[in-house]
Amino acid sequence: MLCILPVGSYEQHGPHLPPTVDAEIAYYIANKTAERIGARVLPPIFYTCSEEHRDFQNTISVRCTSFIPYFEEVVRSAVEKCGALVVIVGHGGVWDAVKLVSEQLNYELGPSVLPVNIWALISPRDHAGTDETSIYLAVGGSLTGQMVEICEGDISLFGKSRVSRFSKTGIVGCLKPAEVSPERGRKMVEIAVEKIVERIEKFMTLRTS
Repeated sequence: MLCILPVGSYEQHGPHLPPTVDAEIAYYIANKTAERIGARVLPPIFYTCSEEHRDFQNTISVRCTSFIPYFEEVVRSAVEKCGALVVIVGHGGVWDAVKLVSEQLNYELGPSVLPVNIWALISPRDHAGTDETSIYLAVGGSLTGQMVEICEGDISLFGKSRVSRFSKTGIVGCLKPAEVSPERGRKMVEIAVEKIVERIEKFMTLRTS
């Protein structure tokens, strides 16, 4: 049996989106992927490494040094029960930790864990901006505040400094309400699902070779 584990975060996404955005997107994409390949979707992990957003009120974060051993135990148990596990990551800040654990377990157990970073597949131009807001609406999410046109910081600054140092609102990049739409987001979601399915097919072939 193949299982899919969505991994997100509980972190600020500007004044107009809830802190569960990353987990909700990962969970939706996990379910769409499962429909294509006949896998079982596990409940998502919400609380992960979001230290870059710690200065904002709507963020609950754990240090990666604490998250890694916990995540390893979850993945080990999932592999034991499922045989193979796909980890769909909807939060870029935890990707390095997920990739590290997955690689180490694959060295130990053989090809058992496939980590996939959603954002590396579709390359959004922002955090909580036009692209991510569109994606969130496409997966059935709802706004929790008013959208205001704003451009702050640059997405390339992630991983180099706390977000609060280059964005007062928590939005990174541009949010342009006139360009936000579920249709825009749906196209990116479809691309992500298609690429994930392709990676899973290659992964399963590797497991049987």
